[in-house]
Amino acid sequence: MTQHLPAWALQAATSDDHDVAQEAHRQGRLDIRWPNASALRIWAKQHGWPTPLVGFEQAFTAHMLAAKEHFALAIQNSSIEVYVPRRSYTITSAQLCELDARYEQRSSSGRPTDWGVLVEELREIRRAVEAGVAVTVEGEELLLSWQDFYQWAHGRYHMLEDGYDKWIGDDS
Repeated sequence: MTQHLPAWALQAATSDDHDVAQEAHRQGRLDIRWPNASALRIWAKQHGWPTPLVGFEQAFTAHMLAAKEHFALAIQNSSIEVYVPRRSYTITSAQLCELDARYEQRSSSGRPTDWGVLVEELREIRRAVEAGVAVTVEGEELLLSWQDFYQWAHGRYHMLEDGYDKWIGDDS
């Protein structure tokens, strides 16, 4: 997976999620948890799947995603775990209070102390939205795009953009 999504933004794929898994793979957002390599190779060989010595995981993934039947078989029988971005997620009022508390936390000299952690948590929300997860901020709004996220985050935590070197839009 090239763009790391938080665990809360992922769900285990079912055998019916072939199209969702293909799209997640195209976007670099498919998360596969691999079992013991030898056991998986044996399973693949028993089912007539390619088992190259080099690039086995890539070959396995390509074969699994090539057809709905392959995907269903792998999900149900191969011991791999496949995770795709969930369709929606709600940030609860309790979670929102935690974010707000990080924003407000100050040292005795008045300097922010938790902005680094807050920025990382906001980046996770941004990445989830960019991956297509419809994020609802409980009691507020629905975040469906980078623009929605930015308007919400900047409106709520406006001092971060000027007061913190690595802001929520910067993944470097």
